[in-house]
Amino acid sequence: MSSTDADRVASGPLAAGSVPKEVTWDGLDKRKFFVVGAGMFSCVTCMLYPLTVIKTRQMVDGSAVGSRPPPAMSIVKDIVKERGIPGLYRGFGTIVVGTLPIRFVYLSTLEVVKARARLVCEALDLPPMAHGIADAAGGATASMCSQVLGVPVDIISQRQMVQGVAVRAASGDGTVRLRGYRNGVHALREIIAAEGVRGLYRGFGASIATLVPGSAIWWGFYGTYQRVFWSLVPAELGGARVRDEGLHRASGTARASKGPGEDDPSMEFKAAVARGMAASSARSETGVQAEPGEGTVIGVQVASGVCAGATSGFLTTPLDIVKTRLQVLSGPRAASAGGGERVRHTFWSTAAELYREHGALGFFRGVRPRMTSVSIWGTTMVTTYEFLKRTSKIDAEP
Repeated sequence: MSSTDADRVASGPLAAGSVPKEVTWDGLDKRKFFVVGAGMFSCVTCMLYPLTVIKTRQMVDGSAVGSRPPPAMSIVKDIVKERGIPGLYRGFGTIVVGTLPIRFVYLSTLEVVKARARLVCEALDLPPMAHGIADAAGGATASMCSQVLGVPVDIISQRQMVQGVAVRAASGDGTVRLRGYRNGVHALREIIAAEGVRGLYRGFGASIATLVPGSAIWWGFYGTYQRVFWSLVPAELGGARVRDEGLHRASGTARASKGPGEDDPSMEFKAAVARGMAASSARSETGVQAEPGEGTVIGVQVASGVCAGATSGFLTTPLDIVKTRLQVLSGPRAASAGGGERVRHTFWSTAAELYREHGALGFFRGVRPRMTSVSIWGTTMVTTYEFLKRTSKIDAEP
């Protein structure tokens, strides 16, 4: 029997396609989860925020016609030279305060929808490996519900991030530098005064078209990558893969105990299946199984987050760059040029302008920092999120 067959018929303590130590929404202490989570996620945001500033400025910068955005280190040097280290955190206060209610809506919706969608997957008798569909459904729904709060926060913070960035003038002749705001409140007042409340929802449709599938792709791939990686983790570490050496030893014992006329090739396969089923049954009845260590759990989550981030970051960059430019350039560019008629931007006009300035490769401006940003942000946030869920788990009553 091949090692592939051996791995297939003798699953470890973890069923193939399953994820160990997963804490459901109903098993969480919600108060602890959100109170402690607010502090933890704010710390993570503080560490990673400069990546978002760099990515946003690369997407918007139009100081030179061409497909290559300014290098990340060049952007960092320019910001630090003009405003010091605090320049890398422009809009940070807006993000930290604004994401508190957004996070509540997003995480609550994500977990509830994931749980309900998994029940549907089980009712349809889908294999565990296909339950990434439930994760994708949760991510898409959570993103859609949170955009009502998220888009205004994005617009205010992004316009703070790009203060001083050179962009092509609305007339098409030369470049102008984007105006800045003193703080988030000042930005809010200025945007409403110049564009009305609708200005806070500039690019709302583009955000839905970008972030909803982006969230679905990220969570769908994250859940799927987790199941794939756990299927490769050895059973003694809490995964689903049983090393075939033990099976070969067991098969040798079975062959030694055979009597005359019992050397049927199919018996070896049947015996392996029986041993695997018996082992699973015994574990189910006794509750004895190899619990994965914290290091193994975190390792699988990190690997899954990196892969999911790189995948979703690449696939959604074209939509994200159009959305970002639409939200950022719709308001401040005309004012920076010293007045004149305000140019109305739409998703398609922004995409067309991007293509005229930078060609097809313009839709992938900043793709590498975005893939890096999404991978680092997503991996750090999800490992923090999963750790928070484990620490906020309601203890079972004795």
